[in-house]
Amino acid sequence: MAQSGPDKTPQLVPLERERERTIELLSQHFAHDNITLDELERRLERVYRASSVPALRELTKDLPAETTDTEQRRAAAVPEAFAPESDRIVSVMAETKRRGVWRVPRRLTLWSIMADTRIDLTEAQLTSGVTEIKVRAIMASTRIIVPPGVRVVVQPSALMSAVVDDVEDQPPVGSGAPVVRISGPVIMSELKIKVRRREQLDET
Repeated sequence: MAQSGPDKTPQLVPLERERERTIELLSQHFAHDNITLDELERRLERVYRASSVPALRELTKDLPAETTDTEQRRAAAVPEAFAPESDRIVSVMAETKRRGVWRVPRRLTLWSIMADTRIDLTEAQLTSGVTEIKVRAIMASTRIIVPPGVRVVVQPSALMSAVVDDVEDQPPVGSGAPVVRISGPVIMSELKIKVRRREQLDET
């Protein structure tokens, strides 16, 4: 006897969950330089065309074993001498937050594609000198939060976007304060930079 339509409905749930998992996994591999941006785009197109769980799993089976969230966040308070020179945070059609105690690399690339991304530096350990944050935002909402006492230089290239710089009373040039320079293309997006004190950590 043929299976009725309502009995087949639950099969759609694991398919969509697997689709979301595949998008997240591909984003992680892009962040770790396992695939290029072109390859990420090609595979994402195939993700949305896939009509079965095996077809989705085929898109990632040739990639290295996935990295767990614990491994990604393992280096919270690392001495500056051992901090990475560069790193990448990728958010593709997702909500991504980075906060707490963590060592910010000297050069951080932030990809935010149709995503809601928040980078909180309130408790972060900044390297001495200049920290470069290269934002690549496309149809996204991106917030970067800094503690007081940090000099922020905002130099993005905006196209059909809103760039809001709420940083006031910055340390003067030559004061020796750490510097965060934010640049990169912001396309059809919102980029907001604000200051928040440690006692305001529970605020959104």
